[in-house]
Amino acid sequence: MKRILIVDDHQLMREAYKHAIMTLGSFEFGEAGTYQEAHDLVTASRWDIVILDVTIPGRNGLDVLAEIRNLPHAPAVLVCSGHDESVYGVRAFKAGAAGYVCKTAGTGEFLKAVREIVQGNNYISTNLAQNLAAFVRSDFQEQPHTTLSEREFQVLRKLINGDALKEIAAELNLSSKTVSTYRSRLMEKLKVKSLPELVQYCIEHGLMEKTGANVAA
Repeated sequence: MKRILIVDDHQLMREAYKHAIMTLGSFEFGEAGTYQEAHDLVTASRWDIVILDVTIPGRNGLDVLAEIRNLPHAPAVLVCSGHDESVYGVRAFKAGAAGYVCKTAGTGEFLKAVREIVQGNNYISTNLAQNLAAFVRSDFQEQPHTTLSEREFQVLRKLINGDALKEIAAELNLSSKTVSTYRSRLMEKLKVKSLPELVQYCIEHGLMEKTGANVAA
């Protein structure tokens, strides 16, 4: 029986994922709502698949993905996020994800992704395939936010969520000075000079967290 660990900070989402997946057959499930819970479960037990949210308390979901990929018997990871593929999809695949599904997708696409990954394949949606293809075209022009390092991107996400520098430093286990340096670098790369300009940039480029998403068709 395949073992699936569901990492999402909303219990309702975890229950929805389980309910949908059980239509495919019998599985053993585990659940985590925070980074620490996910860390403890992936290091203590072997899993076949991890369904992973990007935004979880404690750490960025892509940090968890990096830890999972370094395990001796790393499970396949399906990233499910409120962000569309153009924001996190390419980043997730570069980090080693086996699939990426936006939470606004219907149950059919979610189950298609799970089915493919259970069978040992990767899942790439049509939209994400187009984004991945764009990265190898000679005429591709990167958006400024795609040039951010993973740590800069994490700081960006927390800044637009309204977190203070000290809070970000504590959550990322960094000094406030280091976080301030990341903030300066990312704002320079995005060519913005203030937090309101940063928020406006994120709105225009779809980097704000979407709400009200679900896996229901």
